[in-house]
Amino acid sequence: MNIIPEYGLGAAKTPNAGQARQAFQSQNLAQQRVPIIESLFAYADTVRFHMPGHRGGKGADPLGMSLLGHKAFSSDVTGVPAMDELHEPHGCIKEAQSLAAELFGADQTYFMVNGTSGAIHTMVLAALDDGDFIVIPRNIHKSILSAIILAGAHPAFVLPAYDEYLGFALGVEESTLNQCLSSNPGAQKAKAVLLVNPTYYGTSQNLSSICSAVHNQGKLLLVDEAHGPHFHFHEDLPEPALRAGADTVAQGAHKIIGALTQASFLHIQGPNIDRARIKASFQYLTSTSASYLLLASLDAARRQMALHGPDLIDRAINLANMLREEVNRIPELYCFGQEIARQPGVDALDPTKVTITVKELGITGYQAETYLRDQMGIQVEMSDLYNILVIVSFGNTTEDISALLEGLRSLRLAVQTGQIPMRLLEAQKSIPNLPPIPEMALAPRKAVQGNWARVPLNESLGHVSAEVVTCYPPGIPILFPGEVITQETVDYLSIIRRLAFGISGPEDRTLTTLRVVESM
Repeated sequence: MNIIPEYGLGAAKTPNAGQARQAFQSQNLAQQRVPIIESLFAYADTVRFHMPGHRGGKGADPLGMSLLGHKAFSSDVTGVPAMDELHEPHGCIKEAQSLAAELFGADQTYFMVNGTSGAIHTMVLAALDDGDFIVIPRNIHKSILSAIILAGAHPAFVLPAYDEYLGFALGVEESTLNQCLSSNPGAQKAKAVLLVNPTYYGTSQNLSSICSAVHNQGKLLLVDEAHGPHFHFHEDLPEPALRAGADTVAQGAHKIIGALTQASFLHIQGPNIDRARIKASFQYLTSTSASYLLLASLDAARRQMALHGPDLIDRAINLANMLREEVNRIPELYCFGQEIARQPGVDALDPTKVTITVKELGITGYQAETYLRDQMGIQVEMSDLYNILVIVSFGNTTEDISALLEGLRSLRLAVQTGQIPMRLLEAQKSIPNLPPIPEMALAPRKAVQGNWARVPLNESLGHVSAEVVTCYPPGIPILFPGEVITQETVDYLSIIRRLAFGISGPEDRTLTTLRVVESM
């Protein structure tokens, strides 16, 4: 039964893309099914005496109905027998997850309704016991820190490469990781290595040789591939982590492919990861009242990629490359392309991530983001001291690209005419070098769960931090919970506090005080 409307697709511009597309689609005829959506259609007219209380929209607030529509409320069901149950799937959810695993090349795939953070929490808890070590890059997403806290684990840090001109961290060089694994006592004892690939800015590494090295030491390779679920569907994109041999991979299906926000995948492959522990961790962390709107969106996004992925991603790449080329025609703006792969810690670039560097204008990325939003009605993905980042998806149009280019030209004019003050140069003069990684005196869980006190920054020397402190640039945490506060750390944070930009993590974002573990 064909219940899903199809849509026209423009001709792909990649050489031989037509042949590749036909071969891809012929291998995925079974992927036309959408088991969860089919079940929701079949359930639509059922008389309901179960949660949720709005009863398929009949009792919904009119304002909510006018915004979300009848179909959203009708599809907002719970885990009754006819609709399967996420914790113990046996029907439409099981079938949908199996189709996703087949498409991505996993042995097993879980549908996550609490974001990629939930997927990361699940795989870390499944891999580690209380007190175990895990190797992680210093520039992790905060969800990885929270997973380590939940697991009661100890992090062994490895520093990523860093681009001083662009002002952000890249990947971890393979030689740096190997040195860490051979010389860091915590890394030597670690059960797993967790890498972030690609980075937020789209830089990526080839993980195959890293995976072999990690497995040769009897360790698991876990990958936060939140920003790479589309890699599987186009030959011009970086190598997917599953294809490289990773044991578990967390992907955000809402970040560039078409699932709803908070809908993600967790992929498992190979014999190394304990499947029973994965299932148990998933059940510990996942709501027993999973949103079927999120589940249905995962089902639909999987089908869309299976049937049209190469074409859709090709469209996004072409739009992104057009934007990149035009941005580089605007004086004082720079948008890196594949040349970034010559940098340490980078083997490839996801071209759909477009980083626009504004530092030569003499303004910060924060100023650029604010201007584009408030004056031009354009919201970018994020900004930092030197850059703004935009994600180009197949949902964007040439009109969107034109609007952004118009906004960037207007931004430059606003700087030239003094409408936007040039604040960057003064800030740049005082950015210090990163302090050394401090000693980890307590496991992060003990540091955040113990008694704590708030002390002035200049009196924090020798205390153990009870919170994380991240500064931009470089987007690398200066302090993690459990680390001893050194003089170098205090000096660095004192300078950053005066500059007053890009502080994330501490409860007191002015850095006047720090939260520290009380002396035992």
